[in-house]
Amino acid sequence: MAPDQLVAERLARRAATLELGTLRDAPEVVARLEAKGFNRHTFMCGQSGSGKTYSLGRLLEELVLRTRLPLLVLDPNGDHVHLGRTRAGVDQAVAAAYAEAAGDVRVLGAEPRDAVAPLRIRFRELGATAAAALLQLDPIADRAEYNALLHALRSAPAEGVESMDAAIELFRHSGDEVLGLIKMRVENLGVDRMAAWAKPSGSTIAEVWARDEPRALVADTSGFEERRERIAVAMAVLEQLWASRKRRRPLLLVVDEAHDVCPADPADPLERLAVDRFTRIAGEGRKYGIHLLLASQRPDKLPENVLSQCDNLLLMRVNSAGDRAALASMFGFVPPELIELAGTFGLGESLLAGKVSPDPQLARTGARLTPEGGADVPTDWAIVGER
Repeated sequence: MAPDQLVAERLARRAATLELGTLRDAPEVVARLEAKGFNRHTFMCGQSGSGKTYSLGRLLEELVLRTRLPLLVLDPNGDHVHLGRTRAGVDQAVAAAYAEAAGDVRVLGAEPRDAVAPLRIRFRELGATAAAALLQLDPIADRAEYNALLHALRSAPAEGVESMDAAIELFRHSGDEVLGLIKMRVENLGVDRMAAWAKPSGSTIAEVWARDEPRALVADTSGFEERRERIAVAMAVLEQLWASRKRRRPLLLVVDEAHDVCPADPADPLERLAVDRFTRIAGEGRKYGIHLLLASQRPDKLPENVLSQCDNLLLMRVNSAGDRAALASMFGFVPPELIELAGTFGLGESLLAGKVSPDPQLARTGARLTPEGGADVPTDWAIVGER
């Protein structure tokens, strides 16, 4: 093996400013990533218990601390809600630097609380196609209702659909029999009872992102009881980003547990539309500055058309030989022998490769600067005699 000093010099390129941890087999050498490599899409993969969420949090900290790249984080488990503050015990100088960098980190949550504003969307922010998908309207089989919904949303003034309640009133008082059927569909499906809808006076995630341009915006969707609400939030975000794409404002859209909102096998119209929007951004978003960082447990949980556009691989422990073979086939820029090592990785160990790491690295994630948001279920039941 090369001496540690030589390895450190090799990795210490001017662009390699992100310090994720250390090399697995050379703990005195810092594992560095090139920040500019995140202008390509990234896939982070690791099975449950590999340390994926912890490592993703460490990476987000480095991006906040050492870059100016805006982050928009879809967080289905509330794991990254403390991204804006340091934990106890962090070196004072580092904590001060991080506090300055993270001063405009915002958190929106399904369940508002101290320092967490409401995470909400508006019916019209979905766009007519997604609104129809949410209502399970088929453009052919339900052509009358589908067409009536399109015209109602397109012709109504913006304030007419500021909230779901307003949309219901619009349908109720239209005098149109078909719109009356849509109102019944909304109520029968329970769409009007979704907690994600904003009140007319409130702000939505799309409005906060466009208006305030925060350094980082974390959308904690863990409090939503229904998966369709998390997908609806993702759709509102994707529609907003695509509608404003010509501004060419660079950003990193981070989607933890990405299979939750972008599944390989979508089961209903709304899921299929979400996959379509992710596929479009994966294929065309880079030229507008929209970059993806998708984290998931297995490669087959995400659509191949999305993963195939990723030029970075951050790989943690994957026990399945089939999954490792699929990763080796899909990420041809990584030596397959290195991907095969993922079956031997311990907690927090990873393979870093792609534009963010032109020299593939076997790394071990370092200590976090911020508190972890999520928590595992206690296992004290496994210890006999303890209460």
